[in-house]
Amino acid sequence: MRLVFKDLKKGIVKLIPENMDDLWHLYHIIDKGDLVKALTFRTAEQKGDKIRIKKAEKKPMVLTIRVEDVEFHDFSDRLRIHGIIEEGPQDLGSHHTINLRVGDYKEVTIIKEEWKPSHLQRLDEALKSRGKNDIIAVSLDDEEACIAVIRNSGIQIVAEIESGKSGKLYESKDREKDYFAKIIDVIRNLAEDLPILISGPGFTKERLVSYGKEKEPEIFKRVFICSTGNAGLNGIYETIRSGAVDRIVSNNRVIKETKLVERFIEELAKDGAVAYGKDEVIDALNRGAASHILMIDNMARTKEGEEILSLAREMRSDFTIINSKIEAGKKLEGFGGVVAFLRFKID
Repeated sequence: MRLVFKDLKKGIVKLIPENMDDLWHLYHIIDKGDLVKALTFRTAEQKGDKIRIKKAEKKPMVLTIRVEDVEFHDFSDRLRIHGIIEEGPQDLGSHHTINLRVGDYKEVTIIKEEWKPSHLQRLDEALKSRGKNDIIAVSLDDEEACIAVIRNSGIQIVAEIESGKSGKLYESKDREKDYFAKIIDVIRNLAEDLPILISGPGFTKERLVSYGKEKEPEIFKRVFICSTGNAGLNGIYETIRSGAVDRIVSNNRVIKETKLVERFIEELAKDGAVAYGKDEVIDALNRGAASHILMIDNMARTKEGEEILSLAREMRSDFTIINSKIEAGKKLEGFGGVVAFLRFKID
């Protein structure tokens, strides 16, 4: 994310999103009731009563809308912002949707009555990351492979490939080479100079790396190998939980959030200094016992969630917003959506 202008006293921030992670951050920053201004496309007003034979052409124009809803389409690299037009050359009071897509490099102005702590934390993180720390992950065995990109916004599955082991079309060696070639084609077409983590049970992953170094030595210079008990998407989650990816990158948000939630579960299992659920966490904050709050993003966008985060800030407690779409977020949801690490145990 690139910052163009910021005046928090007036509630104005101007940004240029540069990648999918930035759109994901904006999804959590923009709330209902905010004003959003950007270049968009809308059918120009028609003069006269002539019947239009051809479909009216949409013209570029700068509009400001009062936000009613925000949708994040992670697999299409698009953020849709719905609202009512408040400023612009035409159609004031009408509904409109501003679409932000990866690669547009479109300036977006966000105007809020109040920039809350969770907004500012998310903004700061987006400005610092600027697309860093993504990883291509391949988890495979001799039957199937899952290829994904681990981004700050979550895990994006790119392809799932079957080896065809159960068929009789190929001899064993030819079948495996064909399987590996399909995997390498997907990695090559990602066109991203990112580290590649290859994981899975058995020795198929080592044979893939050996084949890849022979066929695509430049790509496979940045390969790391990790052993897991599972292949596919479960294998990718297992790799994240294991902490093995720390030798590649330590700041990826998915990894950070997963480690925090797993640490909470471990502390809870041994009756450590933790609390969970809204009431327990609020009590811990009021007692000055909470050192770090974990809250699911769905709760953070509510009035109740914002009140807890504001209290955390007053009590000088750290907090991390957990993505509800990843495995760690689903686990956190089972504990009421909010948990706390404590400075000391309380009854």
